[in-house]
This record gives sequence, structure tokens and C-alpha cells, in this order.
Amino acid sequence: MIKKSLLILASVFLIWQSFQLLNILNELVLNSWWKIVLIAFLINLFITGVFAFLGFALPTQKLITNTYYRIKHPMKLQKTYNILKVDVFKKVLLATFWRNKNQRKKYFNGKLEGVLVLERQSKKSEFGHLLPFIIITAVVVYLIVLGLITLATVTFIINIVFNFYPILLQRHHRMRIQLLRKRMYD
Repeated sequence: MIKKSLLILASVFLIWQSFQLLNILNELVLNSWWKIVLIAFLINLFITGVFAFLGFALPTQKLITNTYYRIKHPMKLQKTYNILKVDVFKKVLLATFWRNKNQRKKYFNGKLEGVLVLERQSKKSEFGHLLPFIIITAVVVYLIVLGLITLATVTFIINIVFNFYPILLQRHHRMRIQLLRKRMYD
């Protein structure tokens, strides 16, 4: 209960930080690349972090219906996955953030019952990236309205890497799970 409360508190703190950051954008002097990249990174980190912490504390994936999570056009998804080289993104994740095998086992232990855990975790992860992707894209529009085109561009690029690619990766996992289930039950 304490851990859940702390995670929710961290999420609320990041909401507050996000608003604080967005409120001072007009006052910032963004005269160097490192400042632009730093602010773009913080926008993405704060907003994505809100949903990451909430996802660790609560079953947030249930806020979207199961019909959304069902992959309806697997061939289109596979084609998009291949064109955008999501497999390279996956390899980078496995070489960096997910290189710890014990951490990976929390998502999939290699056994049949682990497939259900993987499916639930993929929904949770996708939800944790979907809403930030939408919100940050709206922030990018706001940045364009403010005339901060370079900041908007860098923020959007980071949003693609931090949120869009993980969404595609999770959908790809579930596509493979759906195919496995179909083979098992047909």
C-alpha cells in the first residue's frame, strides 16, 4: 500500500512538474542545442513518467477496452514494424534497459502461463506509452503555436522514440500472442 501511494504521489508530482515546465517555456532562452534537447527530453520524461508511475501502481490498461488491444490487421502491423525497423529498437532495448534477465522474466518466464503475464504487461506498457504519445503530440502543437519550432521538432522526435516505437513493439508482442493462442485453440 505504501509503494502504491508513493508511485501515485510521484505521478502527481510529475503532473505538477509538467505544467510548471510548460508554463515557463515563453520565458526560457533556448539559444543552444543542448538546452533545446534538455527541455524536449524533460517534457517527454515528465509526461511519460506520469503514466509509467500510474501503471506501476494501478491496472491502468483496463481504462481501454480489450477491443482496442486486439490486433485486427496483423499484416499491416508487421509491415509497419519492418519498415520502421522496430526490431532494431527492440535490440537496443535488450542491450541496454532490458539486458537484465531477471527483469525480463517478470514479463515472460518462458512457460505457457507466462504468456498471460506477457499479454497483460504488454497492455500495461502500451497504455503507459499511448496516452503520453497523444498528450506530447498535443504539446508539440502548442509549441508550434508558441513559435518554438525547433523545440517542437526535437520534442516530437523524442516522443516517437520514447512512446511510438514502444507502442508498436507491444502491439507486435500481442500479435504474436494472438497467433499462438489461435494455434493452441484451433
